[in-house]
Amino acid sequence: MMRKRHNLLALGLAAAMILTACGGNTPGNSASGGSGAGGNEGSANAGDGGGEDSGAKGDKNSKPVSLKLAHTQSTDHPIHKSLEKFAELVKEKTDGQVTVEIFANGVLGDERKYIESLQTGLLDMAKVSIDSMENFEKLYSVFTIPYAFEGMDHGRKFMNSEKMEDFYTSTIDTLDIRGLTWYNSGGRNYYARDKAILSPDDMKGMVMRVQSSQIQIKTIETLGGSATPVDWGELYTALQQGVVDGADNGIVAFADNNLCEVVKHFSFTEHILSPDILLIKNSVYEKLTPEQQAAVKEAAKESTAFHDEIWGAAEQAAIEKSEAAGVTIYRPDLAPFAEALKPLQEELIENEKVAEYMEIINEMK
Repeated sequence: MMRKRHNLLALGLAAAMILTACGGNTPGNSASGGSGAGGNEGSANAGDGGGEDSGAKGDKNSKPVSLKLAHTQSTDHPIHKSLEKFAELVKEKTDGQVTVEIFANGVLGDERKYIESLQTGLLDMAKVSIDSMENFEKLYSVFTIPYAFEGMDHGRKFMNSEKMEDFYTSTIDTLDIRGLTWYNSGGRNYYARDKAILSPDDMKGMVMRVQSSQIQIKTIETLGGSATPVDWGELYTALQQGVVDGADNGIVAFADNNLCEVVKHFSFTEHILSPDILLIKNSVYEKLTPEQQAAVKEAAKESTAFHDEIWGAAEQAAIEKSEAAGVTIYRPDLAPFAEALKPLQEELIENEKVAEYMEIINEMK
């Protein structure tokens, strides 16, 4: 019943956004113009040639802008709270001229749908797992290479470096999408209904849920398991009914979505650094005034700092909730997992573009 209500709400909201985009009354959508990828043509540089700031501002939005932002987490999740902080900061820094409307709980679809909706102009912003970008831009596959990072400290060092801007801008020309910031969502860890995963051998013969990522599928197969793509919204039922034996997530997403009710073994394998990334439709971003663009970028970075402050407590609370539900938490030796996946890592790094950034990542260890 809950899923039916969500589907009806999603249809209603999508229809409303289509009407708004057609009517052009909401600046956030009129900025995108429904142009999809490549919609950032002449209007992106409306003030060029005038030589004066006042001319540039006059050709950009002077009316209030409302941006629609979607994500899949619940309203209790720290990611949602950080996005609320982002919306609060944007409103404050633009004196209310730019506002952000957040749609949580996946009511507007899954993450692939969000990326496609950004392209077509049905959405202005979205928070997705960085893994979801792999199918749209090869460069992002760096983040799905198993054990590319030696823990969260190493990952944070790279994510906070200027090199991340290369990733944020890599989809501007192809998708009309740019990244703004990232949020820690914990590494991806394997968990299973009825079996502890303490070594690579424990993965043999297991049917594991994955996102629609070729690298994730190859990772499971390299460890001797079988990979089955399952939508996030269907995972609880798939685990409950035994369609899959297990999956991988961060502990907060695991507990927040009550997977601890149907899964009894969680192992901190930390095989993939899987941060979340905040996206905006580039042609929408470029229709903002320079001051508004700066405000949005500042708000994004400050919301990441806010997220770092609340994340540690959220992880500990998730562990406690899981253990209270009867889940056994394991911290296995990671060396055997990394060794078993080394051939796959070497295969994936053969891509010249990916290899260049893997070299940068290794230099930051």
